[in-house]
Amino acid sequence: MTLNLMKGALFVHMVEFAQKELGANEAERVVSHLSLGTGASYTSVGMYPVAEFMALHAAFSNRMNMAPEEFSRRFGIHTLPALVAGQGLSTSEHPFDFLERIHGIIHRDVRKLYTNSNPPDIEVIARDGERSLTLRYASRRPLAAFCGGMLEATLETFKRSVNYGVERIDPEPRIETYAEFRVFERLKSDAYAG
Repeated sequence: MTLNLMKGALFVHMVEFAQKELGANEAERVVSHLSLGTGASYTSVGMYPVAEFMALHAAFSNRMNMAPEEFSRRFGIHTLPALVAGQGLSTSEHPFDFLERIHGIIHRDVRKLYTNSNPPDIEVIARDGERSLTLRYASRRPLAAFCGGMLEATLETFKRSVNYGVERIDPEPRIETYAEFRVFERLKSDAYAG
């Protein structure tokens, strides 16, 4: 397993997100000011340096005048629907069922297909039927806010008549390589929690 490399899919999606937010020309200008060993030629199946991903992340979040965590969160919201569509996954199942499958099935299959990949550990650690769920994220990469955005997008993509809220519940000070999120059925009077 190569720890300093990561799958190109997230590189591709981040560049697409930046192009959507900034426009293709401005996103290209941001990239051109970085000294990237790959020349920013990414494919979804390639493996690229984590340091290059983090350099792009910092440059795009800076150009968009966003805190890195907010950039990650919005990037996660943008990315989840594309990943679901690209994998041909049905959105008819309950979002909690989908979230339970990520670690045990989806990431296991990723590790089989790409033996040098190192996806994060994303595990449902508690569930109360369709009312609430607690999810844990752990990774060598500081993308907890990205995971939170993906979680928000999961609830929208696998939409149900129930309105769910999301809150990050791991203690502060927080680190971006670890997080716990609680998804809960929101009553009409509840304000957005996360």
